[in-house]
Amino acid sequence: MFSPIASVSIGILFVAIAGTNVWMMLRASWTSQSPGRRATLRRLHRMGGYLFLALFSVMFVYMNFRVLGTKRGLPIAITLHSTLAFLLVPLLLAKVLIARHYKHYSGTLLALGLAIFVVSFLLVSITAFPVLWSALTIANVPPAFWITFISMVLLIFGALLFRRPAVTSTALADKGVSPGSQSIQNAGTASQPAARKSLILLLSRIQEQTHDSKTLRFLLPSGNGFYPRPGQFLTFNWMVGGQLIPRSYSICSSPLQKGYLEITVKRAEAGCVSRFLNQDVQLGLAVEAHGPSGRFCFDELQHKKIVLIAGGSGITPMMSMLRYIDDLGLATEVTLLYFVRTPRDIIFANELAQLRVSIRNFHYVVITSRPDPGWAGPTGHLSRELLEAQISSPQSSTFFLCGPKGLMETARNILHLMGVQDAQILRESFGGKAPAPGPAEAHRTTGTLEFARSRRSCPISDSRTLLETAESGGVSIPSSCRQGQCGTCAVRLLRGEIQMESEDGLSPELKAQGYILACVARGEGDVVLDL
Repeated sequence: MFSPIASVSIGILFVAIAGTNVWMMLRASWTSQSPGRRATLRRLHRMGGYLFLALFSVMFVYMNFRVLGTKRGLPIAITLHSTLAFLLVPLLLAKVLIARHYKHYSGTLLALGLAIFVVSFLLVSITAFPVLWSALTIANVPPAFWITFISMVLLIFGALLFRRPAVTSTALADKGVSPGSQSIQNAGTASQPAARKSLILLLSRIQEQTHDSKTLRFLLPSGNGFYPRPGQFLTFNWMVGGQLIPRSYSICSSPLQKGYLEITVKRAEAGCVSRFLNQDVQLGLAVEAHGPSGRFCFDELQHKKIVLIAGGSGITPMMSMLRYIDDLGLATEVTLLYFVRTPRDIIFANELAQLRVSIRNFHYVVITSRPDPGWAGPTGHLSRELLEAQISSPQSSTFFLCGPKGLMETARNILHLMGVQDAQILRESFGGKAPAPGPAEAHRTTGTLEFARSRRSCPISDSRTLLETAESGGVSIPSSCRQGQCGTCAVRLLRGEIQMESEDGLSPELKAQGYILACVARGEGDVVLDL
């Protein structure tokens, strides 16, 4: 059916595809890869798998034709060859079934891929080696030449297969380090907080979501190197009424979208920026943004079963996670409990209904506190009974909480009663800074803020955060969100007592090294900072 050289060529291609698939699986598992790169590698791996199965089917049929009609015992080489071919069948079947229905079993898939590669190599080498040996003998090629050649090929392949991933901007961002802020050798020490990337974004689309919320789409500059994780946010410098006002908004688009990003803003009557973005903003607006920031992130390699508890506009980071899961076709088990006042306050109502169908393991419930007469869904507020009715095995789940502070505190307390540990609970806070004290307290001095390196000092008052105190004294501390979320203003506390309104922007490593968030920290007595 095939000439010996053709058979050997098909066999070598067969092994090369198996090895390349293993290499792509390893690359896709590296957390240093951008989400888009990982998705591309998964698609290529899937295509390589289909080609591998097609070649195996051709080879399997050809092998059976060779021994068809044989009545005597088969030679040992052919017997071994057939045994290896039949061994590949259950391995391939297991890999296909797991890849289709249990994609999160990445370790099992990788082990099966390696086993398939080894069996494929042995299968092909049994027949290919004698043919190549004969061809090289006829061509008078010295054995030392082809032994050296094969050794070099194997070494190069092994180096590509098992080399360590490079440290990219995404990996550094995950560790709290930005490119250029430290050397790569020190990237894993988390010795300093991150500096945030600056982008100029152009508003290209405005989409109404509800009566008081809109989704804004911004075009990303080409070659931006922007790799957000699902759930992160950006800090925007809005120009409103001639005043520059920083505000942070969660990204609600999928991180796999490379040409644009989206945020969804709910109008607050007392919020000048939210009113501007819902009522007055015009297409073509250019705005500077810093980020991505935040540790409120979904990671498909760690989070196999997640519960999203959102209230109002707290659905926005959850949408980024859901869109990401849908784009990759992940098998992650997802439960979304979405709390709103009335049915007309459901943001992304149509898309959530579509995601309920397209995400295979997605359970979605909306709870209203002020239902309309025609509302048939659950009503009321968050309770232990509600969580126990909607969530199975809470101890094995990771919980993402985003919404009003009262909702998140209630959820956290109930989860503790259900045996869920703090390590399983991630929270994202929305809203601006706490209001400043009234006029009678405005000049109450509580201590002195000293800067160890610059040897400057200024009085502390309880009407200002340490960031505002430093700015009033002419000392610059890099800052962004001013809500204790992004970590840009992290600075080491050398001496003194402080109280922080939030610690969400600090990684455990920075906390252990004595860092605080200046934008939400208030001094109690004399304080010394490492500035």
